[in-house]
Amino acid sequence: MKLEGPIFLMQPVPYFGEEIKGEWIYESKIDGWRLQIIKYSDGKIEFWGRRLEKNPNWTKELSYLSPFIQPFLPKGTLLDCELYSTEGRRGIPSVIKRTKRAEPLIYIFDVVFFENEFVGDLKLKERKKILENLKLKEPFFILKFKELNDLKKSFKERY
Repeated sequence: MKLEGPIFLMQPVPYFGEEIKGEWIYESKIDGWRLQIIKYSDGKIEFWGRRLEKNPNWTKELSYLSPFIQPFLPKGTLLDCELYSTEGRRGIPSVIKRTKRAEPLIYIFDVVFFENEFVGDLKLKERKKILENLKLKEPFFILKFKELNDLKKSFKERY
């Protein structure tokens, strides 16, 4: 698989009360807009929304963010993120239109391609390690996670 452009992003696994087996993690839910950041082999950076059938290419609108991530993101990388703002979800249109009413916050929670390699088949914990090694600066943040040991307790815990 080769990184050639935006992809249909991974979806959450539905939970219907079945017993969870194996190793799991959990993280806060950021209620923003899904975003994928792509840095191609030639160094070009693009920003795309989730609904590809609607052509959500936000590259022009969010290009002002490129200098903040350009030096820290390897070529051939696609990040799965959540676009958020200092004014919550309702401030995201301001971030896109650059009205200065709200400042951007980008929470990165997964990596699908890294250095031109498809890593989507790696375990999530391995992909999180890749993310942890990125030395990002604000407004980009790696979304923190915790080990899932007690499902009921984790649902009640505010992360």
